[in-house]
Amino acid sequence: MAGSEPGAGSLDRLLNPASVAVVGVSERRPMSNVAVGHLLAAPVELHLVSPRPGVAYGRSTVASLRAVGGPVDAVFSLVGAAGSVGVVEEAAQLGCGGVVVVASGFAEAGDEGRERQDRLARAAAGAALPVCGPNCTGLVNVTSGVSLFTGTAVAVPAGGVSLVSSSGYLMRAAMAAARERNLGLRLAVSAGNEAVTVLADYLDFLVADPLTRVITVVIEKLRDPASFFAAVERARAAGKPVVVLKLGRSERARAIVRSHTGALTGESWVYDLAFRAAGVVDARDVDDLMDRAAILAQLPAHRLRPVERIAVIASSGGVAALASDVLASDVLAADVRAADVRASDVRAGEEVETPELTEIADEVRAIIPGAEVVNPLDLTGFTMARRESLDDVLRIYLAAEALDAVVVTWWLDEEDRERAEVLLGPAREAARRAGKPVVLTTVQQSRLGSWTATAGGPGLAFARGLGGAVRGLAAITRHLSPQPRVRPAAPPRPIPPPRPADVVRGDAGAMLSFAATMTLLAERGLPVAPWVVLDDPADWPARAGDLGGGAQLVVKLADVAHRTELGAVRLGVASGKVTAVAAELQAIAAAHGVPRTVAVQSQLAGAGEAFVGYQARTDLGPVVVAGLGGILVELTRTVVGRLLPVDGAVVESMLDELGGATVFRGLRAGAGWDRSALAKAVLAVAELGVAGAGWIGSIDVNPLICSPSGCVVADALVLVERTDAAAGTVTPPPGTAATER
Repeated sequence: MAGSEPGAGSLDRLLNPASVAVVGVSERRPMSNVAVGHLLAAPVELHLVSPRPGVAYGRSTVASLRAVGGPVDAVFSLVGAAGSVGVVEEAAQLGCGGVVVVASGFAEAGDEGRERQDRLARAAAGAALPVCGPNCTGLVNVTSGVSLFTGTAVAVPAGGVSLVSSSGYLMRAAMAAARERNLGLRLAVSAGNEAVTVLADYLDFLVADPLTRVITVVIEKLRDPASFFAAVERARAAGKPVVVLKLGRSERARAIVRSHTGALTGESWVYDLAFRAAGVVDARDVDDLMDRAAILAQLPAHRLRPVERIAVIASSGGVAALASDVLASDVLAADVRAADVRASDVRAGEEVETPELTEIADEVRAIIPGAEVVNPLDLTGFTMARRESLDDVLRIYLAAEALDAVVVTWWLDEEDRERAEVLLGPAREAARRAGKPVVLTTVQQSRLGSWTATAGGPGLAFARGLGGAVRGLAAITRHLSPQPRVRPAAPPRPIPPPRPADVVRGDAGAMLSFAATMTLLAERGLPVAPWVVLDDPADWPARAGDLGGGAQLVVKLADVAHRTELGAVRLGVASGKVTAVAAELQAIAAAHGVPRTVAVQSQLAGAGEAFVGYQARTDLGPVVVAGLGGILVELTRTVVGRLLPVDGAVVESMLDELGGATVFRGLRAGAGWDRSALAKAVLAVAELGVAGAGWIGSIDVNPLICSPSGCVVADALVLVERTDAAAGTVTPPPGTAATER
């Protein structure tokens, strides 16, 4: 909380109030009618504040907060932006427990609004006063039945899931989604602008809250990533999963072309990296958020184990066939539906497999004659009518070493309570005995019956729809699989900003010249292909010996970031043709108004091309990436990445994701890549970015020619933010987009 020590104690009175004052009540205002309506029958001491004392909602009103006669736990401000600042100031002076400010017109409304929000924050900070909002819809304490909320009530049961949302609308939508799953909520908070009380403060309260078992979050952007991830770490230490819906995943169109790295490290993808590293379970929409939270909330924390392989047991052949379709499409593709999809976006831990289970097929067929497929399994009507057969089937599946969980489809609607016992009894007993979860789910996405709240048992959970059941199980793996944290090492010796003479201002903005880039990479220990640069093509004969007389050469415009687009790269050029080709390229440069310097290199042969990149500016800090190189980095978008800092072990895990069984062993009998050399290149680029912090905007090493004997840099691009320490010249990075280089 801005200006005070964050923690659960500072929020307790606001989130668990025994007394509430509503400021700005009026029976002529619909928002007031809704807000006060929630509180009239709530178990709180209620005070109504109106500038015209009298009677409202059948109760006496007072003219001011001070006239209440003492500090209340929670102040609910329904007045406008300017008036709300005064309410916060008065609440701070009186020693109130906290304020909910629903008014808009603050930081989201321009300079005047930002100044108003600063005044509100200063008033609260002086008294360590929590403030929910501004620009929010309030909060709902489902457990106590107290709502400081301007939205229509949602009849959701009390339970162990708490929600913090930056969007008031989506807060209520998530509550409605919880109701459909009969999922009990503890607290729901609309955080708004987080002018005073920030996301990490709410998380810290929920970590200490004994009634919260799972924390769900809806965010647009992390305003303070460090405090958020520190709070997540505390939540995980307390055994409480954190499930996050990050809004704004689709990549907006970008008008300015800059670098591959800038294009690939979009906001959504960087959040994915950070969430995975922290053990945060990420969701793609509101239903997904509650599907994942539901399974985590129902299963005891001490029984959670990673779930990678499941079996589906269905009540009919049609359902078994549908389950096969869902598992092949809906579930496994759930994480690659965003508009910025990449081939690597199906992440480890999200791919839930359904093994064939040939090892238990004979046992199953002894119970269900003619069962051709045992996963998914059709129980058939014969088995459904025999309790002992159901018990045996569940025992066999839960004992199978190849399985981590079992999903059983059945009727779970409100009217199905009695019928459900046919499968519920055997499933409950099997889950109690096994160390693996059993999930009962509907096939369709209908509302679960209210009776499911008390019909379960240890290891048994209920889900809404096949996809929801499996995504919920996959959430367990994500929660239990954070990546090892890398302790920041001593920073490398800083590299000073380049001389202005080494910076070119071209189609990608400010960039190091080709010569300065290759020199810098070589100095950082990266093998670099021999090169010469020519300002005058006539100088080639005198420089040809510098390349050792290679039979085939590459000739290209040196200081053009996107030279491929201009047709300014020539491959397989004989030495005797270089002068003419260089002159041709300089004519292209003149026609397009780009630098005319020409680079000549030996054409390298290798097993393949890799790409390594570094991006300094993301919402969550610098990131290093690697993938297939050349134009394939754009065509396939097969890249892996990590937020910095990284070490050798982290880089090795990146390469495991990239394809240890493919490129490193060789494709179609081809030669493999030198994995060790590629790992060194990734680490070197990351260290270079850190050493050049403050002036390096991004680094593209592309292509990095890889062979069984090593990796060599053939080309690279370094975008520059600061060009001269003394002059303080800064080139802010404009938008980024991707094209072939």
